[in-house]
Amino acid sequence: MTDNDLQYVKILIDRGVIQDRVLELGGRYGGATCEKAITNSGRAYFATDLSPAPGVNFVADFETGAGIDELLATGPFGSVLVLNVLEHTFNPIAILDNTVRATRPGGTIIVVTPVVWPIHNYPVDCCGLLPDWYRRYARSRSLLLNEESFSYLTIGGQPLVSKFRSHDGQDNFPRPAFGRESYRFYSRLIHKVFHTFGHGMFFHSHIAIGAVLAQPN
Repeated sequence: MTDNDLQYVKILIDRGVIQDRVLELGGRYGGATCEKAITNSGRAYFATDLSPAPGVNFVADFETGAGIDELLATGPFGSVLVLNVLEHTFNPIAILDNTVRATRPGGTIIVVTPVVWPIHNYPVDCCGLLPDWYRRYARSRSLLLNEESFSYLTIGGQPLVSKFRSHDGQDNFPRPAFGRESYRFYSRLIHKVFHTFGHGMFFHSHIAIGAVLAQPN
């Protein structure tokens, strides 16, 4: 989890999007989790992972479904956090389907996935999910994709995905807030002419997508 991810979660807490009895996937990976932010807000926090470890409340594999029934027997969750998990799996749809099962009616699923990012094997890095993937998944599962929280998470802020959608429905990545426009154009032109690859991109080198999927009541 990055600082941008945590800031995104805190914004959702303040908006009341994250509901009580919160489950976070991947609580054992060794990095930061949202436990402190969730408990400080007065909400109950639980973590799940593939194997037992300190701080892991439920051992379950959301990709294969192993252990899900035991987790569900404790009751549904108001919100489930799936932060930087899906890109490390071969079947992200299965994981989200099981996440939907664990979320109560009216509850929310908060997902963050890198979309422009260096490869980071942990132990594998399988995919990057684009805005249309979230839209398609929400429609196919009769979920509500919260457009007010559907954001690019970047170094320069957390702008809404819709802000960079063209009139013909084409999604675009946000451009960096720093650097001269003329230099970026020059850099891209040079790399195009000489068929080389360089740093002068029209978008950030680190972009994640934050999405909120809501269960119908």
